[in-house]
Amino acid sequence: MNDTPPLSAEEASAPAPWDPSAVKILCVDDEPNVLSALRRMFTLEGCTISVADSGAAALQALADERFDVIISDMQMPEMNGAQLLQQVRQQWPDTMRLLLTGTADLANAVAAINQGEIYRYIAKPWNDDELLGVVKSAVELASLAKERERLTALIQEQNKALEEKVQVRTAS
Repeated sequence: MNDTPPLSAEEASAPAPWDPSAVKILCVDDEPNVLSALRRMFTLEGCTISVADSGAAALQALADERFDVIISDMQMPEMNGAQLLQQVRQQWPDTMRLLLTGTADLANAVAAINQGEIYRYIAKPWNDDELLGVVKSAVELASLAKERERLTALIQEQNKALEEKVQVRTAS
């Protein structure tokens, strides 16, 4: 018997409140000034931020620790942002993927969105409030997906227990 009270409809559908201190972000760009600006913005917001200056460094960081969000520049040497985010999708599908791109890269960004299942792209230069809003909505969407999985598992558990009770009562 499960002693946990059932969630109200409101509790079950409410996204987790935005808690920047619980959010881990990996920013990837080959330009130090871009990484510095992103680090400053997310640190002031209260997020935990890590940076990588290449796709290879980003993959190593992801192998070492879990991140909620990765924000990658599109144009980087050796591995571009689309290639990086496609690998992230395959190896760490729960990490929300965002792409920073210049206006000249929009066609490539659209292709990257389709190939890497990227949540959103943000044009450079970005607006801090807009970028924070995109990250917040990405984290909330991921939280809702996890909650949906949890509730689905709970329903399956409860259905199995109910079926067992029905079989016992039917047998008696």
